[in-house]
Amino acid sequence: MSKRVHLVWNAMVLLFATCWITSTNADGFYIGAGAYRTDISIDDFDDDDYAPAAFVGYQFLDTNILMLSGELGYYDFGDYESNDTKAEGSAITLAGVAYLPLGPFFEVYAKAGIASAKIEVKDAGDGQDFDGEDGFGGIGVSFDILDTIDIYAEYLAFDTELNSRMYGIGVRLDF
Repeated sequence: MSKRVHLVWNAMVLLFATCWITSTNADGFYIGAGAYRTDISIDDFDDDDYAPAAFVGYQFLDTNILMLSGELGYYDFGDYESNDTKAEGSAITLAGVAYLPLGPFFEVYAKAGIASAKIEVKDAGDGQDFDGEDGFGGIGVSFDILDTIDIYAEYLAFDTELNSRMYGIGVRLDF
């Protein structure tokens, strides 16, 4: 079994165990998706693209002062082409998210975790694959609509071979 499959399996077990243990203090599960503008740089190659992302999470602490969640996500880094160089990549992530409510409808948050990234770079017939687990993090803002729908905007930085930076907007649905 590959490292990526092990990471996903361990992340799912950890997420569901946390949900089961702390289910009495939480709002529950949520899903989300967004569109991101990605920016990469590797060696002397620098480019940007638009790419999707999706995540599922569980809010295990919800107070008027602080909210904490665990999140499993998929982020596409995009497809890039310049001269004879092509690059593409994606990551499966496991993150902790800390929210700070700033009123009944608005919150700011920070996200940090580990990303299992798969990156392919091809130069004029030559190719390199980079697989590995690297850190990532970001910050964001969220606006609550109808108590179960959030519109969010966030910035994320991935410490991978592509040195990817992403910023985007999306929707999160709480259950």
